[in-house]
Amino acid sequence: MLTKNTACRDCGSTKLTIFLDLSDQPPANAFLTGEALATGKEAYYPLKANVCNDCQLVQLADTVDLDTLFQDYVYLTAGAGPTTPKHFTDYAKNIIERFHLTENSFVVELGSNDGFLLSAFQQQGVKKVLGVDPAKNVAQMAQERGVSTLALPWGENVAKQIHKEYGKADMIIGNNVVAHIDDHQGLVRAVKELLAPNGTFVFEAPYLVDMFENLSFDTIYHEHLSCLSVRPLKRMFESHGLEIFDVEEKTVHGVSIRVFVGWPGKHKVTPHVFEVTKKEEEIGLNRIESYHHLAQRVRERTKELTDLLVKLKKEGKSIAGYGAPAKGNTLLNYAKIGPEVLDYLTEELPTKIGKFSPGMHIPVVHVDIARRSPPDYLLVLAWNYLDKILEIEDALRKRGTKFIVPIGASLQVL
Repeated sequence: MLTKNTACRDCGSTKLTIFLDLSDQPPANAFLTGEALATGKEAYYPLKANVCNDCQLVQLADTVDLDTLFQDYVYLTAGAGPTTPKHFTDYAKNIIERFHLTENSFVVELGSNDGFLLSAFQQQGVKKVLGVDPAKNVAQMAQERGVSTLALPWGENVAKQIHKEYGKADMIIGNNVVAHIDDHQGLVRAVKELLAPNGTFVFEAPYLVDMFENLSFDTIYHEHLSCLSVRPLKRMFESHGLEIFDVEEKTVHGVSIRVFVGWPGKHKVTPHVFEVTKKEEEIGLNRIESYHHLAQRVRERTKELTDLLVKLKKEGKSIAGYGAPAKGNTLLNYAKIGPEVLDYLTEELPTKIGKFSPGMHIPVVHVDIARRSPPDYLLVLAWNYLDKILEIEDALRKRGTKFIVPIGASLQVL
């Protein structure tokens, strides 16, 4: 169930340096039912971040078996956050227009989750779509949505199967999934197997630069096997005869990158590729000492947050968590923030409500509980939707509830 990572996923180097140890933690999406909590049994795994000395890919030191992480998955694209549905609807429209996709174009999505993005392609006229996702429960949801889905992990055999049955893909998409894949070399070989001569592989992932700029270390959890930046990816794709021809930064899940990959010479390489790699070097992503400094900043921010929460509890203040995202569980478990500090976590996803957070065992309730009986403070765990949250919860703020934002350039109380 646990494999030690001894070689870089991107370049194969065995020169890996651990720079951040977030302690043993349960999988971030392994929410517990009351019955499961009563058993007292819960699996914990090391959560340590390595950086490759040669290409500087950031990756976990240990890999948890896929079946353990995805057998009953609770994250759903359609309900992931207040801005997510619009993001994916706009995403589909942008891709269709930019690459002139038609009704007969073939779009494949790996890590397709509940099929929300592919259904947006269908609604905008691209009918030939296929999803691939290892989580059987969400693959079934996609099928019910009308999106054909293979409940399998992405790999070369699956790509060959799709190629044989459907032909080459004009567009292969991977959103918040590349960082989940252990075998990057196999990922690229599978893409090459399926990608049409003029096709594009486009994927989104949380951007490592955001961790350096806003201390978003909570995006490190067992599903996120890698924290992606452009320099290592560029080197890896080129080693397989593909090229990154464009990169866009998106304000989703904090700051994400949308990376466009194709066969050499088939797409014009934009200046953005050079600009982002230059920025990464200016920030220090090419220097190992930068990662050790990042870890020190993480420790300092965590202490600052826990000191504040202890102070507020001593003053008799009531505190709850706003949102119950996977990233929030990394923070809660690392900082050892449990139900003695947070009365509950709020959610709107039915798959989480009524359960308990992994590790810290904080009850998850519907957000209406906080609206009906406002706590003095809400710790914003879903900080990537902060602007929208503050807009939605304006009435709460007017009634006196303050929002603690743990991730960002500084710790904020709003």
